[in-house]
Amino acid sequence: MAFFVRFNRRVAKQTRGKRGARAVARAYDDVNLVVSSANAICLALGRFVFLPYQRAQVERVGMPTQNGQTHFAAGDSRAEEASFVTSTRDPAGFTLVDLLAWGSIGHAVGFLALASQSAQQLL
Repeated sequence: MAFFVRFNRRVAKQTRGKRGARAVARAYDDVNLVVSSANAICLALGRFVFLPYQRAQVERVGMPTQNGQTHFAAGDSRAEEASFVTSTRDPAGFTLVDLLAWGSIGHAVGFLALASQSAQQLL
């Protein structure tokens, strides 16, 4: 128990700042701008450019089959797609899965842009 008390005092001493010194939090800076714009661009590309192509490819290939029947028709009751995942009110059919996928791609692109910018500043 004494170890934890000494440890907590040491941590508190290290994290205590000068009196009167305040950290200024900025709600809008270049990091927010880069990540938000990368998300917006990737979501727009996913919705308006790649979604029709992806849906056409899925329709062309069709559902997976075994012995000429789909898995669901062959008796696998768990092979049916979950209805809550594919239901949407978007006219083009942009689902929750599409939103999460393109949003994560947008975050990755935004952080890649920030990392490349900071790497160029090091040179």
